[in-house]
Amino acid sequence: MYGWQKASAQSQPVQIIPDEFKNNAFSYDGLEIPYRLLTPPQAKGEQKLPLIVGLHGAENFGAGKDQFLQKAGAYALGWLAPSIQEKYPCYVLAPHLYSPLFLDDDYAGWEMKKASDFLKQLIDHVVASENIDPDRIYLTGHSMGGVGTFLVPGILENYFAALVPMNTAGGSSEIHQEIDNSLYDSLSIWGVHHRRDASNAIREIFMKLESLDYEVFPTHSFGDEIIDLSPESIEQLIDEHQRYFYTEYRFPCNNGERFCHSGSMDFIIPDPLFQKWLFRQHKIDPKAIEITSVAGNSNNTINWEAKNPADSVEVWFRSDQDSRWLKLTKTIASKKTFDLVPSISRSEFTHGSKVKLVILNDKNFVYGFTESRITNLITSIPGHHNHRIITYPNPATNTVYLKMPEEVLASGLSYKIISSRGAVVNSGKIVENAIDVGGLTHGVYMMILESDTSYFREKLTIID
Repeated sequence: MYGWQKASAQSQPVQIIPDEFKNNAFSYDGLEIPYRLLTPPQAKGEQKLPLIVGLHGAENFGAGKDQFLQKAGAYALGWLAPSIQEKYPCYVLAPHLYSPLFLDDDYAGWEMKKASDFLKQLIDHVVASENIDPDRIYLTGHSMGGVGTFLVPGILENYFAALVPMNTAGGSSEIHQEIDNSLYDSLSIWGVHHRRDASNAIREIFMKLESLDYEVFPTHSFGDEIIDLSPESIEQLIDEHQRYFYTEYRFPCNNGERFCHSGSMDFIIPDPLFQKWLFRQHKIDPKAIEITSVAGNSNNTINWEAKNPADSVEVWFRSDQDSRWLKLTKTIASKKTFDLVPSISRSEFTHGSKVKLVILNDKNFVYGFTESRITNLITSIPGHHNHRIITYPNPATNTVYLKMPEEVLASGLSYKIISSRGAVVNSGKIVENAIDVGGLTHGVYMMILESDTSYFREKLTIID
């Protein structure tokens, strides 16, 4: 067991750095810059493990070596918890911009020239010398480190799979510019904030992401709203492979406003749902999979091309912006095609319908996404026919008769009758303009008529 114990949100700063965090130094810019590295016991196995890079805030910038990680250190020390390391063994790298660097402006922020170059060389060194999965490097940081968490990926391109910025201290204009530059399209982000913190930069960042149609999911509070998603809802979103979460805490800051700025770390890191989300993140390849067409034929066929045909593809669908994603199938990428119908009834297609493909490697990590709206939908019989469609009698007992234009009947109509619980209780082809409903119990049903070119539905009541 590790010596670290989970701190409560009101705990005092850590005074003793656990032995598991080994003290190291990296030669850069004529200095020996200190860093701490946690190497999990499982590192000696064959499986490569993820790396968490923790960027400290201004409370540690310019501090002496002997004070490293002793102030607001939970951004790095929190990952020592047995509840994490036993389930999600990981390396943790905590570099320190210590006192000799304080007066050099090129170190006055992790995104600055010397600081980011040092960070790049340090990460390269650790990845090369340890058993680390380069596709699962997660960047996190608090305050000044939160700004760096947003901005460093624009400098160290294609290094990180996920970002966890905490109580970001400014940097809004630069981060907003990176949003406009599409920097975060291939990154997953879970942001953390306290609503009484002095800076609202991180809230504004997620509001901008949301305004640009990124699917952002506040888990607790967002702006002036009070939001409390249930654990079940959060887990469902994680299972949908959602990539942008925002948690705004509102716990009492009994130790003053300063604690509002630092205490969020003690809450988010032990959260098992946050851990589940983070450790399933993998570096995204924007070219891993591409939708080539979503055909407006009778089955709304979706076609794709995948970089690695041997991997797996999940097909997801949602009928409109307000509905949840529904997984339709998991198949081999080399199949290259899937018919949305009959998995999805034509009645569920709207002009807001979307399809999403998710590609997974042989270790079941998602490394590619692609989405498309469904266009050229066959959604209904043309409007000038609707008033000429007659079903009778309704309510019915044994038989429902149909009267409609010859060109519609000639298209080869089939029918489905669906119960109030959504089950198909009767189906078949239309024969002699009639449907036998004699085997149905009394109640209210939905009757759907459809062909390659036509679609019509009507409520049907069955009586004894």
